[in-house]
Amino acid sequence: MIKQYYNANASGMIENTLKLDLKPIYERFEKYLKPGAKLLDVGFGSGRDSLHFDANGYEVVSIDFASEVYNRGKILLNTEVLLVDVKDIKYKNEFDGIWASAVLFHFTGDEIKDVLVRCHDALIKNGVMYISFKYGEEELIRHGRFFNDFTEDKFNKLLSGNEMFEITEIWQTHDARRDHQYQNWLNVILTKK
Repeated sequence: MIKQYYNANASGMIENTLKLDLKPIYERFEKYLKPGAKLLDVGFGSGRDSLHFDANGYEVVSIDFASEVYNRGKILLNTEVLLVDVKDIKYKNEFDGIWASAVLFHFTGDEIKDVLVRCHDALIKNGVMYISFKYGEEELIRHGRFFNDFTEDKFNKLLSGNEMFEITEIWQTHDARRDHQYQNWLNVILTKK
């Protein structure tokens, strides 16, 4: 259902998110990266983040599971663009960083845990991962899509007992879209143990 939504709404999603300014979030993530680091952009969507990281000298692999998004990414991006669902990645010790902006919020808690195992495997030792969620406690359907909202407490509970990552930073921001300023986001940077 999620894949069909993004295939049907690729144009609107790209138009609404391509020009958003995430500079303060990029800066918080990039301080953990060395120049030229290899990054995996999970669910690249509009391509905004892949474009930013590529322009700043990082080696970027951009993946998305929606074929329409992938097709547009092949035209827009100069990065390696792959039609892959993050639930299926099988990389081993390959990336310095993983960027998953507004992606994992479509997954259940168990699915997020599985994806984190796959991302842990994909990262080099001490590699970092950025993820973001709409802020809240709910799991609900919005506009035909499943959303799993997180607070700091809910995310800490999700990670409790995990031996893979430590939470390096966790903070809230307002939505970068002018017409969504009421929406807060939970931002998390994880470091592979």
